[in-house]
Amino acid sequence: MNYVIAILVFGLLIFVHELGHFLVAKACGITVLQFTIGFGPAIFKKKIGHTLYALRLLPIGGAVMMQGEGADEEDLLVGGEKVDLSQLSPGGSYAEAGKLKRFLVMIAGVTMNFLLAVVILFLLILPGKYKVEPVLASFMEGFPYAAADNGGVGFAEGDRLIKINDFHIYTMGDFSMAMAYDADAHYDVTLRRGGETIRLQNYEMHPTVYDAESDSYLYGFRLASVEMGLAGKVGYAFRNAMSDLQSAVLGLKMLLTGQVPTSDMMGTVGIANEMGELARTSLPSMWYFVAYISVNLAFVNLLPLPVLDGGKILFLLLELIRGKKLDPKYEVAASLVSMVLLLALFLFITYHDVLRIIH
Repeated sequence: MNYVIAILVFGLLIFVHELGHFLVAKACGITVLQFTIGFGPAIFKKKIGHTLYALRLLPIGGAVMMQGEGADEEDLLVGGEKVDLSQLSPGGSYAEAGKLKRFLVMIAGVTMNFLLAVVILFLLILPGKYKVEPVLASFMEGFPYAAADNGGVGFAEGDRLIKINDFHIYTMGDFSMAMAYDADAHYDVTLRRGGETIRLQNYEMHPTVYDAESDSYLYGFRLASVEMGLAGKVGYAFRNAMSDLQSAVLGLKMLLTGQVPTSDMMGTVGIANEMGELARTSLPSMWYFVAYISVNLAFVNLLPLPVLDGGKILFLLLELIRGKKLDPKYEVAASLVSMVLLLALFLFITYHDVLRIIH
């Protein structure tokens, strides 16, 4: 059952991503030759106009193939059939489209994945009436960091937390992450106080206020609970998606700096297992996880690897700098190399996913 849920969810994420490329390409007058979800043998395929629509067996990716993308157009195959370029509409080539149009096509997939996350989060938030904001409503007894008690240096009721070190505080989850990430407990804190920006540089804070209810020491903040209207719920969903994006960036940073081992990375098998576990216990929790995965998919696709959208955007940037296009054969070669590397990474992550499930 885990994998049935995962297949449906992965299918949704891939469909939304490729739909973004497809719709923007069509809007820009670019001829789409193929719209595919999945890889491997076709379960379903149908040609409408110049476009072949296909659903394939393995739900681990998809593709929108456009006229003018390949290095050898005369040998172009779609669905196993050679394309007669003379029968296509003139001016529908991706390669001949302007830089702005090509950029919009490439950025459309990740934009759709991010917007999908916002929509999912909005629907989850919609039944609620109140939200907890990163605004300091009051302080617990014994709070040692009040500005009034420290010569004006510290926190005041009504302060909004904006940033702690490199963490933007979109939600209070970002606050917890920022405080846990800095081992020496010294923070650069940015606050908004009555329209004024306040900065506390190298400010030392420890959880020293005892809370009998949780039997633990806290920082001593009490946060504001605010009633949400429809616009407020949309904004709150957007901020939660931005928080997920920040977590994805942090995860990559920790991976590249060796703060977490590569064996801790989670791939499709691990995600499917986690999704199934959450579905059994709490459907809202599962959909929060799906929103997080959708944001992560958007972020990963923006990485500057030739086979990903970010790589294609990088080629566009190089074209802008050089004043002329890169030879398509180099782009194809770079894409093949990065595809092999990504496949090796996929196998490595899947191996560790399976080990974790077994253990």
